[in-house]
Amino acid sequence: MGNKKNLIFSGIVAVITAGFVINGYFFNTADNVEPTPNQDIVQTLTPTPTPTPTPTPGPTEEPFSSINGVKAPATCQIGGEIDFSDKSSFTSKDSKLSWQNVDSQGRQIYWHIVPQDGLKIGPNIFGSLDIPDGTYENLTVRLPENPASKNYLLTASITYGQFIQGDLKVKETNCAGQVKVNLNF
Repeated sequence: MGNKKNLIFSGIVAVITAGFVINGYFFNTADNVEPTPNQDIVQTLTPTPTPTPTPTPGPTEEPFSSINGVKAPATCQIGGEIDFSDKSSFTSKDSKLSWQNVDSQGRQIYWHIVPQDGLKIGPNIFGSLDIPDGTYENLTVRLPENPASKNYLLTASITYGQFIQGDLKVKETNCAGQVKVNLNF
C-alpha cells in the first residue's frame, strides 16, 4: 500500500514539474527576459490620443463624409458613341464618363456590356483620375478576337464610400446614360 502511495505522489510531482517546464518554455515573454550587462534598455512613452466624440448615427444612415470632405453620395454619367472602322482603330464621338463625390482613388468603375462578348472598356478604377469630381473623355475600348455583334451598348456603375451607423460601407451607384459602340467593318 505504501509503495502505491509513493508512486501516486511521484506522479503528481512529475506532472507539476512538467507543467512548470512547459509553461517556462512555451509561454516565456519578453517581460521575463533579463537584460545582459551590455544591453541598453530604452523605453519610449507614446502619448495616448484624446478620444474625440463621434457624431451619433441617425436611425439608418448618416450624412456622407470622407477624408476629402465629400458630403453627398456619388453620382456619374456616361454618354457618346464609339465607331470602329476596322478591328484596331476607332473614333470617339464625345464618349465620356463624368462623376461627382467619389471619395477615394481606390473606387472602381464597372462596365456593363450588351451583348456580353468580351469587350474591354476603360478606365476601371479612379487611381489616376481626379476626385471627388471629374470627367474622362474618349473611353478606351478593345474588341474581342472575333466580335459576335456589330453593335454594343455600354452602361456603367461606380463604387463609393458612405458612413452608415459609424461604419464606412462601400456602395455602388448606376451611372445615367449609355455609350454605343458600332463596328463598321
